[in-house]
Amino acid sequence: MEYVMGIDLGTSSVKAVVMGREGSILSAAGQEYEIMTNPAGYAQQDPRQWWEKTKEAVRQVLSRSRIMPEQVRGLGFSGQMHGLVALDREGEPLMPAMIWMDQRAEVERREVWELVRKNGLEKELMNKPVAGMLICSLLWVKKNQPDIYKKIGHVLLPKDYIRYCFGGGFDTDETDAGGSLAFSVRERKWCQKLLRLLDIPEDIFPRVRKPYEIGGVVTRKAAEETGLKAGTILAAGGGDSAMQLTGNGIVGEEILCCNIGTASQILAVSPVPLYDKELRSQTFCHSIPGLWYMQCGSLNGGSALKWLTRQILGTQKSYDQLCREAGHVEAGSRGLVFLPYLAGERAPYEDPHARGGFFGLSLEHGQAHMVRAVMEGVALNLRLCLDIFENMGLGGKKYMVVSGGGAKSGTWRQILADVFDLPVYRTQTVEEACAGAAFMAALALGWYETVEDMTRQTVRLETEPMTPVLGHVEVYREIRERFGRLSMLSRSY
Repeated sequence: MEYVMGIDLGTSSVKAVVMGREGSILSAAGQEYEIMTNPAGYAQQDPRQWWEKTKEAVRQVLSRSRIMPEQVRGLGFSGQMHGLVALDREGEPLMPAMIWMDQRAEVERREVWELVRKNGLEKELMNKPVAGMLICSLLWVKKNQPDIYKKIGHVLLPKDYIRYCFGGGFDTDETDAGGSLAFSVRERKWCQKLLRLLDIPEDIFPRVRKPYEIGGVVTRKAAEETGLKAGTILAAGGGDSAMQLTGNGIVGEEILCCNIGTASQILAVSPVPLYDKELRSQTFCHSIPGLWYMQCGSLNGGSALKWLTRQILGTQKSYDQLCREAGHVEAGSRGLVFLPYLAGERAPYEDPHARGGFFGLSLEHGQAHMVRAVMEGVALNLRLCLDIFENMGLGGKKYMVVSGGGAKSGTWRQILADVFDLPVYRTQTVEEACAGAAFMAALALGWYETVEDMTRQTVRLETEPMTPVLGHVEVYREIRERFGRLSMLSRSY
């Protein structure tokens, strides 16, 4: 038997899975690490620790799978997007990685944004700069740590550093590069004009590959440290959202994808590179050539339910029990509306000062009403995001595929079905980003001809979706208008 391995370098942990040719997960393992947030506004991690934790996860998943190292034919990679890993000319880290959460480059973000608008680069980049994006962080280093900047020989995105440690080159891929804001998502190449305007040399940026291209092989040293076989191929892989899309089989225009983790997003695929003129959404390259995907992300999702249950209700009930009880509450929570803007908001409008709250509380409301109202608030906010997609020409979806922690709740899936008026499926895929990464290794090995062919043969939807309840659809259609008005109030809090 032959297998591939998928590695996902997340924000708080690295995960590894061993997958068979047919797409089934044989074993999985993970290792956690911390985010350094001191001083205030910083969010950084040690790339060397990523590598140490990755080695532990690989050794653990190999042990659990009980297979021989030579049976693992290839590795694919997924990872947190946007962050900056600065290396010297020998490939050694010069400083902690500035990850996507880092906020120190706000001045540089504004500078980049001014240049983008002044020079009409929105049509190339298709995304609005955020402080934690690679180009903003690199500009911050240039201005504030010139001694380090002068030593930079290579810049990488987080998962690309891990592939490099295994034996890869100084490479990235199209899906992850788009999140750097130094990359023309339309043309799928580095945006030379922006780099010239910022006086940043292009030669420090990695070579851009397709996610399923081979980007090196495991070195003898890495083999000794991980238990893998030297010479095992390394596929380029992709950014975590693209790999999660691929792992869930989202390769067609008829599907709307929804993820409810700590934050929440909706995503859709397009054969042309569309973007919102107000840049409220993000546009990235899909793992399939000739396809792009649009993402509209809220900063609030499962975090709102966690806040309610742990910090407000203080209940000892399990998450499953709370969700079941909320499922017995009528749609609309008896007039109780929750705005989920506990961490500010990014979409459907960007406002770091937006604030959340319950509206319509009365003596008849109890714990279950509040839990359901939070679930409904997250779903209704994502429905406002769909309006952005529809204005871009991304309407007319046939069904939704949902993933993340929120997908485990039947109550939440039913709410999504009713709010979006779409059948809602889950896939049978576990660890979707790891699975998508493993898929890239399978393609690199020639096990499948195309991404579409691979997902068609390996990704399975539930046989019975959550279907919209007509009465509930009407209730939420009425609530949406009220929710929209209340959300406007949150912006002027």
